[in-house]
Amino acid sequence: MNKVTLIGNLVRDAENFPMKEGTRAVMKFTLAVNSGFVKKNGERDVDFIPVSYWSNHAEKVLPFLTKGKQVAIVGEIKARTYTTEDGTKKYITEVNANNIQFLGKNKETAV
Repeated sequence: MNKVTLIGNLVRDAENFPMKEGTRAVMKFTLAVNSGFVKKNGERDVDFIPVSYWSNHAEKVLPFLTKGKQVAIVGEIKARTYTTEDGTKKYITEVNANNIQFLGKNKETAV
């Protein structure tokens, strides 16, 4: 079984990459997630997890995926490789999100 649930904050605004046929897009963002490791100074270590979200309604979700926003995602880990134009083989591990849940208060409504 390949299933992952993460809660964290967006490192920067999500980016939208429309597909050539124009019916779907992939949104990409990085999620900062507190790890279980505590450093000697008492601070928690942070993992930076790359996330992709394939959607037919990306333009509706994209304005809400902004830097600092806290979200929970459910998805699966994907590992893939590709070769660059200069022949270098690149390895990528990311989470393909199936569901995004917005958490916390909006900046506009925060007290």
